[in-house]
Amino acid sequence: MQQFLAGGNPGRDVISVGVVIPSYKQPGFLSEALESILTQVGPALIGAVIVNDGCPFAQTHDIGLSYARRYPDQVVYLRRRNGGLSAARNTGVDFILQAWPECRGIFPLDADNRLLPHFLARAQKLLDGSSPQTGWVYPDFDFFGFQENFSTSGEYSYFMHILENYCEAGSLIRRELFASGLRYDESMRSGFEDWDFWLRSAQAGWRGRHLPAAGFRYRKRAESMLAGSERLRNVILGDMRIRYAKHLTVRALAKLEAEEVPRFAMYVTGEDTVRYVLDPMAATFRSEPRAVAQRRFVEAKHEPRATHFPSQFCFASPEALDLLQRAGLLRNVFYQAMMALRDGHFLAVTVDMSAEGEIALAVTPPAAAGEVGATAVMMFAQTRLLQEVAQDPHRGWVNSIRSENPSPKIAQLAAKLPASLLKDRPPPIAAFMLSEIDGLRDSMLSRSVLPAAWRPDERRPRLAAQEAYHELTRCGAIMPHVAPGDRRDIGFVLPLFAFGGVEKVVLNYAAAMRGMGWRPHLFITGASRMQPQPDHFDIFESVNFFEGDGIEGGDYDRLHLGACVSGFALWRDTRDAVGLLATMDVVLNTHALGGHGIMQSLRQQGVKTWLGLHLVEHGPLGNPQGNPHIALAYEGAYDGFVVISEKLRDWCIGQAVPADKVVKVLNAPSYQADTALVASVLAARRAPEPGPLRVLFLGRLDAQKGLDRLRDIILQTLDARFAWRVVGKAVLNDDTLDLNETGLTVEPPAMSGPELDTLYAWADVVVLPSRFEGVPLTILEAQRFGCVMVATDVGAVSEIIRDRQDGFLVPVANGEFAVVARFVSILEQLAADRARLRGVGLAAAARAAESSWSGNMQDWLTQIDRAMKPAA
Repeated sequence: MQQFLAGGNPGRDVISVGVVIPSYKQPGFLSEALESILTQVGPALIGAVIVNDGCPFAQTHDIGLSYARRYPDQVVYLRRRNGGLSAARNTGVDFILQAWPECRGIFPLDADNRLLPHFLARAQKLLDGSSPQTGWVYPDFDFFGFQENFSTSGEYSYFMHILENYCEAGSLIRRELFASGLRYDESMRSGFEDWDFWLRSAQAGWRGRHLPAAGFRYRKRAESMLAGSERLRNVILGDMRIRYAKHLTVRALAKLEAEEVPRFAMYVTGEDTVRYVLDPMAATFRSEPRAVAQRRFVEAKHEPRATHFPSQFCFASPEALDLLQRAGLLRNVFYQAMMALRDGHFLAVTVDMSAEGEIALAVTPPAAAGEVGATAVMMFAQTRLLQEVAQDPHRGWVNSIRSENPSPKIAQLAAKLPASLLKDRPPPIAAFMLSEIDGLRDSMLSRSVLPAAWRPDERRPRLAAQEAYHELTRCGAIMPHVAPGDRRDIGFVLPLFAFGGVEKVVLNYAAAMRGMGWRPHLFITGASRMQPQPDHFDIFESVNFFEGDGIEGGDYDRLHLGACVSGFALWRDTRDAVGLLATMDVVLNTHALGGHGIMQSLRQQGVKTWLGLHLVEHGPLGNPQGNPHIALAYEGAYDGFVVISEKLRDWCIGQAVPADKVVKVLNAPSYQADTALVASVLAARRAPEPGPLRVLFLGRLDAQKGLDRLRDIILQTLDARFAWRVVGKAVLNDDTLDLNETGLTVEPPAMSGPELDTLYAWADVVVLPSRFEGVPLTILEAQRFGCVMVATDVGAVSEIIRDRQDGFLVPVANGEFAVVARFVSILEQLAADRARLRGVGLAAAARAAESSWSGNMQDWLTQIDRAMKPAA
């Protein structure tokens, strides 16, 4: 409710700047504020709108009315019911937009503040000369009453503005900003409404710009509205952060950090510029010539609150960057560097060949690490440290990095890569780093140590920008990844990645999603090494290891329905782990115990969390154990469950998981077979040649697979009717199968498609005497080649084998001797009846031809896509 009382005649001239003066219970200062407006010097005509916000003092009304009558061409007096500071400002803004269409800038002036004579002309000139994106120009803080002065100089940073308000409400605002619909929040009556307004303006794409030597004067007294607001700071900020949560996620902050306050200064050999990055794989980034970067480095030392320089240095060659990117490790190397440099001075990255063909990444604690600096292919360093080193004219401390006993504490990050990647070793980087430090030192020593400005600066240093993640997201080090914004980054979380069915399922999920425009990322929670599978480097965007030994570990003092829960939070701060995953759009946790403990935090970051279940496990005494039982304690932290069978879906629903949260994704063969070979083998099976029955066991040599049963089956079929092959290795434990008494030699695991094709083409029968299973990929792959499967009836095996039609199921209820006897009996029957062998095998091949990963995943992908769409 507002009432127009006096003034508002534009007269001969056009109002160029409109000033809004809310007035409530401060009539004694109102005249001073008005006089400071009317005495402004410059070419523009200044208009003032006084908004009496229901002030109970008659003096406010009298002063406002008298000025409007005395200066009808410049002063308007409005009166409204009390609605608070925001409502009063909005009332004045709305009047200016309608009554003064030529007005280019609007300035909110509290009734107890003042302007020096040239302020508005200087502010309007800067605003007119700025980019259209500049929505406001803001002054330094110059107080009177209590005499204080504080600088707000430097480039505007929305990222830093989120952490603290350094834009005074008394800033000149571009008309178009208000015309776009932005207003002060009238529900905020306890304070910080100007900070809220600036942040919402920045969210809309507008930016501020500092106005030096402004001439704005802020009255400061012992008690004021601001003093009262400061007492409620935590309450008000807590409410603001809840309302703006979607703008305060790790993904949103990472994008903003990369644009404004990136944390890495990358010095790359052969480049004349310095890259400023958060994401080392970003296609676009800010850069400056070396000389300009040196000056920025120096100014950031002397004016740390006004000038940004990245908090960490990276020295690298293009060869090292390319190698680590091809290995998928580049972002994880930068992530590990963030943590290593908390306690160390330098991080040296070395690369070596893995004899096992693995990918591995391990950090040693910071120490005086001998010659490690001389062999490093990348080096990271703290900026604070190098700022101190650059002031040392002797440079002996950092030069000792080449000695056997260096002074700096150097952590080492050792990468091991398959020979196929490490064909040429990148050059060492220490000499390049030391030469660049020389240049930084020369720039530092040539600059005067005197401060550039007389006003003190009480803001936090820009070098500490990354504190925002701790304060706003409860995350520590984050994956240095700037998501493109298309919401197509998915993280697959596993405790290990080796030779196993779960890994093959995840690889095929990732491959199918890659083909649909997703970017899959791999996260290993329980190891610092992994075994790449075929096509791995073409499928995964990145490979990520957690700090140290990972985040696995159970809390066996807290059992939920008999199963342990994640113990990660008991012995480690979870914030770094959450930060590593928080830039993902979707996360699928498959069997990672440590992953359960961070899923709720990821959901708070807007990540869609899914749980992948493959089988229900029990201990040797029938006690519940394994991922599905544990996951029931965390059901509320997941958006959905992905299961691989109808049995597992029924089990989840029976355990009170909502049916709508459970999506079935059937398995399919784990690799693309040679179709010509498949056709040839199936043709040959229609007219089998005489000879022994060829029997194959293929899989992990772990207790789950029934190794004792397998041994007894082999011992009872060691005659001329049978030819046996056993292929695999232990992964989960060291319980390898002892075949010495059988005379058989265990063959190494087959990793590639051609190797597997050769095995299935050889075999007539594949046996799987497991104690528990989900939906074994071996069965689906063997069926494709017309192999006859003989498997224990456990898990969901009965969903992919029709007993005595396209395979054979062995019941387990009658004890171990009966299981072994049944396997032996079936093998003997098939050895004797080749027609039956042929019929069952060809039926299996026909069944296998019906399945594909992309088709089986369709329901799940539809749910994910629906969740990715913004709410209406």
